[in-house]
Amino acid sequence: MDVIGKHLDEHKYLRSMTDKDAALQSFISDYGWLMRELYCTRICEKRAECETAIQLSSSGDLLKDHLKKV
Repeated sequence: MDVIGKHLDEHKYLRSMTDKDAALQSFISDYGWLMRELYCTRICEKRAECETAIQLSSSGDLLKDHLKKV
């Protein structure tokens, strides 16, 4: 939550939002998938045997895949 907290005010400003809860939901919706990919594929100590990390690592360009869903 500390990472999100550091960027939440800027996110609120850039999205012209005033409600902190709505901004938090928006931030997680916009960037949560990216934070998960970075953690699972680069930081987590169990990434070599974790099915989620392996899937994220092998699926190619996740940003492009994410944009297709939006």
